[in-house]
Order: sequence, then C-alpha cells, then structure tokens
Amino acid sequence: MGDLQTMWSAEVTESIDRRSSLRCLLSEQQRARHEDFKAFATLNVEPFAEQWDRAERPPDSAIAMLAKAGYLGCHLPPDYGGLGWDTVTFGLLNEALGRGSSALTGVLTVQAMISMTLLKWGTVEQKRTWLPRLARGELIGAFVLTEPGAGSDIQSLATRFTPEGDHFTLNGSKKWISCAQIASVFLVFGKVENRSLACLVPRDSPGLRVEPIDDLMGFRAAGLAEIHFDDVEVPSANLIGKPGFALSHVAPVGLHYGRISTACSALGLLRGCFEESTTHAAMRKIGDKTLGDLGMIRSLIARMGTDLEAGSLLCHNACRAEDDHLPEAFETTLMAKYFTSRAAVRAASDAVQIRGASGCHGSAPVSRYYRDAKIMEIIEGTTQIHEDILGKMFVDQAGRFGKVIQGD
Repeated sequence: MGDLQTMWSAEVTESIDRRSSLRCLLSEQQRARHEDFKAFATLNVEPFAEQWDRAERPPDSAIAMLAKAGYLGCHLPPDYGGLGWDTVTFGLLNEALGRGSSALTGVLTVQAMISMTLLKWGTVEQKRTWLPRLARGELIGAFVLTEPGAGSDIQSLATRFTPEGDHFTLNGSKKWISCAQIASVFLVFGKVENRSLACLVPRDSPGLRVEPIDDLMGFRAAGLAEIHFDDVEVPSANLIGKPGFALSHVAPVGLHYGRISTACSALGLLRGCFEESTTHAAMRKIGDKTLGDLGMIRSLIARMGTDLEAGSLLCHNACRAEDDHLPEAFETTLMAKYFTSRAAVRAASDAVQIRGASGCHGSAPVSRYYRDAKIMEIIEGTTQIHEDILGKMFVDQAGRFGKVIQGD
C-alpha cells in the first residue's frame, strides 16, 4: 500500500505541474531545476523529516548534503563560491524543500539571510573572508535579532555593544534564534549608545553561551536556541555597515530574503497538504465510494488547490520583482509571505481533517505540517505586522492617487 500511495502521489504531483499557470512563466532551465529539487527532496528529505523532528535537531549529515549540492550558496555569485542562481530558482528550491521539511528549509533561509546581508553591506575583506565559507557550508550562520523582551519590536533592543579601543564588548541575550544550535558564526544586532549596530560574532568567542530550546510546537528540527553574551570581545573589523544603520539598512536585507524563503517554503508545505489530501481522498474507500466522492471533502480540497495556484503566482511575482530590481519587490514579497503562511495554516488544518484520526498521529506528514504551518505566521514578521504594513501601504497608495485626481 505504501508503494502504491507513493506512486499515486507522484502522478498527482505531475498532474498538478502540468496544469499549473506557473510552469508557463518559468524558463526551461528553471523548470528542469525545480524537477531536480523535488527529486532531491523526495529522496533525501521527506523519508527522514519525521526522524529529524523527533530528534529536535537537524543532523550534520543533512547539512552536509545541502552543502554538497551547492544549495547553501546557490544565491551567491560564483566569485564568492556560489552558484549565481536567480531569485526565482532560489524560491523553487525553497518550495521543493518546504514540501519535505520546513525545519531543514530554515537552514537555507538563515544562510541566505546572512550571506545576502554580507554581500550587500560587507567590506571587500569581509566578503572575501566569510562568503566562500558560507557558500561551501564550512560555516553555518545565524541571524541574531530577536530578544526575549522585544520580540518583533526590533527598535527596543537591549543588547549592548560598548566600544573599547579596537573592539566592542558585547552583553545581552537573544532568543528564538533559528539554527543557533548548529551555527558557527552569528550576525548579532544591538545598540551602541543610541545607535543600532550589527557585528559578526564567532561561536567560539569567550563569554558566548548557546542554550538549546527544546519541545517546540513546530520547526522542531530547526535548531532554535537562546544565546547569552557576557563581556564578549568583538573585533571592530567585524562591524557590518555603519553604526546607526543596522536596523534601517542592514537588517532589512536579511529579513527580505528571509521572507522570500519563508513564503516559498510555506508554499511547499501547502503543496504537501494538497498532494497528501488528494491522494488520500482518491484512495480511501467508504463502502463503494471514495472519500473524494463526498462533497464536503471536495470543498476542502477545492480551497486548498486554489490557494496553491494563487500562492505559486504570488511567490513567483515576488521572486521576479527581486530579480528585476523593481521598487515593488518589498511589497510583493510581503504579500507572498502573508498569503502563503495563512494559506498553509488553513491547508494543514484541512489536511488533518481529511485524514481523520490517522492525520493526528505523529507519523503522518500532515500532523507535522499542522504544527509547522503555524510557525510560518510568526517567523520573519507576524501575520499582524504584515497586515499593518500592507494595509498602510495600500491606503497610502490610494491617498497619493486621490491627490493626483484632485490636482487634475
């Protein structure tokens, strides 16, 4: 039965791909790479995702696998050891891996956040020193922004950098930091006097302590941790950007790529819910009918499939806007992350409902999807923050348009 269901699921996936509007928007190379990514996830990620989830930590072998494939530096230019892929291809990779394991995809997310921030704001020497090692997976990074008492309010950072000669002394604590359990270098955000600051801090720095966070609801294998800094000396050469620009210029680059990655990863989770649900509905017999013959089940699947199509186009639009350096790239990425994270929560809930009792068991992929999906509405900016920003942007746009009409 397991092999039959796997074959059936593959046929469902192929059927979805054939009718997807997204396929006609992709180049032949992008479509081929997406197929490679999905094959990689099917073979190397999906069979082990539940095991990693129970261990509450991504194994070194999984990270090495991503590094060997070149995925950890796929977005970086070849000059720095990367593959030089466009953002659309990066998004397709996140979607494919997101179908298998949201937690493992989080490694890709954070690595991109660190690498692209350094590519934008690092000095020539910093880029030459750090980026090739990040691209090869010799170093795993962590984006260290969130604090226990601040959460999403990044302006209220309590972490402090004190200048002392040729170095800073770092004190404070950070929490809910993805990949912190496995990271070897941290991009830490804090304040020096009243100005924001960002510095690279190696894991082996004296006075730095990593405290793993266990028993998470979802993203259990994402290696989250709390980090404590007690008089940690950070060389001034590790400063990224200028003092006062860390929150206004440096952090937004990483957060933008984090939203792109998370939006596409949520889309992959949504696809997983849809494929698992349609396969189960087609095969599960109730008397002389299948589950899919029931109108109430069809209603759930109809919404799921439509959300999948809409989310695919929103994610593609966001990635294309980034590749084309369009001014609306920020807005389209916010919309993609907002839509796919919420759609993933709905789809995961419906997928468990369709499976019934079997969907509530830990070994069922939809059970993990259900727990992981909610995290998508929290990381890289909560749903409410997205609503506040997008709502303001839409109203402001209407206001500007109204002034133009009145001026005419």
